[in-house]
Amino acid sequence: MQLSTMESLNARQRSKRSLWAIIAAALILAGINYKIYQQEQLLAHGEIVLFELAPVDPRSLMQGDYMALNYDIAREVSQSVDELSNTPENYDGFFIVTLDQNRIAQFDSIYNGAALTPAQRLIQYRVRDGRVKLASNAFFFQEGRAEEFEQAKYGEFRVNQAGQLLLSNMINKDFKRI
Repeated sequence: MQLSTMESLNARQRSKRSLWAIIAAALILAGINYKIYQQEQLLAHGEIVLFELAPVDPRSLMQGDYMALNYDIAREVSQSVDELSNTPENYDGFFIVTLDQNRIAQFDSIYNGAALTPAQRLIQYRVRDGRVKLASNAFFFQEGRAEEFEQAKYGEFRVNQAGQLLLSNMINKDFKRI
């Protein structure tokens, strides 16, 4: 009789652990799906902003064809960040840009909390190991299209009101998507 009670208790404990494992997995999947939904919304509804590319080697044998990306504006942000005192080596922040007639972002300043004008946009950046990084430092493309993407002059981003960026396309000098 006592053995049966122990087996019953062990079975209930295993059942509870299984239930908690299922709940945890469901929450993780829900979180991942919500992040995907946010990115899809940014792609669909984000405002287009172009950042001029700085030259970088575009190929990787291990990962397939891709462009390693750097942006001219990152240099300007870096100079402004360096001028600020007591900045840690790794942190996140925002800067302000205005868009020209072709939607190319022009650096204004590091964001200090002041209200933006209608012409200004807030852009999030990260500093990692002392280097300014924007949303993406690589753009993957179909194998065999490297020559097409060598013509890229701008990275096309979608940005939301919170300054979050998502790289969506590469743009050539004639402002056409590649």
